[in-house]
Amino acid sequence: MDAAAAPDPLTALREFEGARRKTADFERIPSSEGSLGPDPIRIVALPRSDRALGLLRGRAALVVLDASLHEVKRLPAPRSPTGLAVSASGDVVYVSGELSSRIARYRVVQGDLVPAGEIEIGAHGIRDVALGPEGLLYALDEHDGRLISFRPELPQAPRRETFVGHGPFRLLRTAKHLVVDALLDHTLCIFRVDSEGFPDAAEPVKIRHDGPIWSFDARESTDGLYVAAGGAEDHVLDRTGGFFGWIDSFVFLYRVTGEATRLASVNVSRAGVITPKAISLDAVDGKSAVVTVTGYGGDHLARLSWRDEGAFGDAPAIETFLLPPGTGAMTILAGGARAMANPLLDAWVLADHELATTIVPVEMKPWEPSRAVNTRVGEALFFTSLMAPKNRSEGSLSRFTCETCHFEGYVDGRTHHTGRGDVHATTKPLLGLFNNRPHFSRALDPDLASVSQNEFRVAGAGTESDPAFTVATREFPWLRALGVDAQTLSPEELRTSLMAFFMVFSHRPNPAVIGRTHFSDDERAGAEVFRDRCESCHAARLASDDAASKIPFASWEHLVFAPEGAIVWGRAGYEKTGVVPYVHEDGARVPSLRRLYKKHPYFTNGSAPELAAVLEQARVVGGAFFHVAKEGAPLSARDRTALLAFLDLL
Repeated sequence: MDAAAAPDPLTALREFEGARRKTADFERIPSSEGSLGPDPIRIVALPRSDRALGLLRGRAALVVLDASLHEVKRLPAPRSPTGLAVSASGDVVYVSGELSSRIARYRVVQGDLVPAGEIEIGAHGIRDVALGPEGLLYALDEHDGRLISFRPELPQAPRRETFVGHGPFRLLRTAKHLVVDALLDHTLCIFRVDSEGFPDAAEPVKIRHDGPIWSFDARESTDGLYVAAGGAEDHVLDRTGGFFGWIDSFVFLYRVTGEATRLASVNVSRAGVITPKAISLDAVDGKSAVVTVTGYGGDHLARLSWRDEGAFGDAPAIETFLLPPGTGAMTILAGGARAMANPLLDAWVLADHELATTIVPVEMKPWEPSRAVNTRVGEALFFTSLMAPKNRSEGSLSRFTCETCHFEGYVDGRTHHTGRGDVHATTKPLLGLFNNRPHFSRALDPDLASVSQNEFRVAGAGTESDPAFTVATREFPWLRALGVDAQTLSPEELRTSLMAFFMVFSHRPNPAVIGRTHFSDDERAGAEVFRDRCESCHAARLASDDAASKIPFASWEHLVFAPEGAIVWGRAGYEKTGVVPYVHEDGARVPSLRRLYKKHPYFTNGSAPELAAVLEQARVVGGAFFHVAKEGAPLSARDRTALLAFLDLL
């Protein structure tokens, strides 16, 4: 067939998208809170037992697992549970949820784990918890960047609060230290603790990278605290070559005394470990170390060993083992086997002493809906290297996944060079794309069909591989766990799968609206200011490219407090608002304002570290609103306060 007569590959994709949009109710698209399956996100071995405890983020449940990782018992947990702490005796368990202000407590009574009350924290949600040997409980407020330390048996006692950074999501207590991972700041904060277990008031030691840190483990030693971390390459992301450069996955080893000293950095993308979310510092003594790590996006587990005295600067010995992608957490059971939580496969994974693996699907209840296979394949394309399986790690070329820059679909805190002049850009969330057309700040891809086509192209750019490849499923045996039984997946099937996933990859509920139905006085005043100053660009629409979907002001309150949070607060087209340099000659596409607490920094160029800074720079010039301007009238202090209160709800 003549090339000029070749069929347009987007035709079938656009027909697929068009059919879906005709039946879509954008006001009631379910949130990702429960629509992506059970999502087993954490697993911890139960001390003095051969059992483990796991969290089902998508089912608001704490589960007890036997030695083979089969479910023994399921208990209710705080909404969207992500934090799990177990006492040294194994008799007391605490669970926190990112959509709950309460920490649930459980106790072992006559060998049975039972609920034992809740502790109100006074936060929008708690992403993680940890328990110290003194009985102190630590809680991470992701929304406000707070570390909260208190005694759970004395709920009325004073609590200590410390700002630890933007996007804190993981913490760990050792004998002498408390370590917090502030994802969007690319920083590990390492506090010494006092005799009561409270973080020292002194400035913590900080380990800062240029890219996000997704996991860490720490061990005390006679010569300091050793920290192993898994994260993106500590290098500026660079797109001048027309591809995403310098974003391999690395393991870093540090020794912390009065400061942090990097001992080693190892490119584990080369070993098939991509976006390492699970890491274990198995042994360290100042002369040697053993680190076990696996990646959410790759299909290998790696064991890194430094065995020779003083050899941390040398490359470690690396053993690799096949492992299904999707590991989000890992623990060592009493018998020495490793147990893993795998949200991608909605399963627990057991690796024996030889690291041979068994996939144990999460027990599905009769009333729980099954997920479409194409959306599960699309999720794998997003979170694993399946979209660019031939990528290699050489120089600036990297093996990566979408999540390398979009943690859990949101952002990574970077402001990166776009490869065009002096234009830099912040990362945008990739949730909620279905009703937020056109896509991307500069390109304005008109639909998900073009997004899908272009993502396959750019993911493998620089490798000379054909983006229109076919997947032979025998090369990815873990696809069977997603329900794939075909021998191949064609280029069209891969692209429609990615599109199908984007259609259900909606925002999680905003924790600031949970349990509420009405504006406060400040929030209502902020809504009015927003209507008058901001809504002409950040439109109150259910579909950003459909003016007919605009929501009248009288209905804002109801939809803001609905669990779907369906209003996009964005509009198609470019605008010039003073945030320069512009990514396009006509400005930048008006972004959605949903879930602003998940995004840092702000503006296309990343120049505003906080929302308060966004509003402080705003000016009204001749009746027109500018985000940044040298002249014009600033917003009043009252309007800024009200707007901040309203924006927090979006």
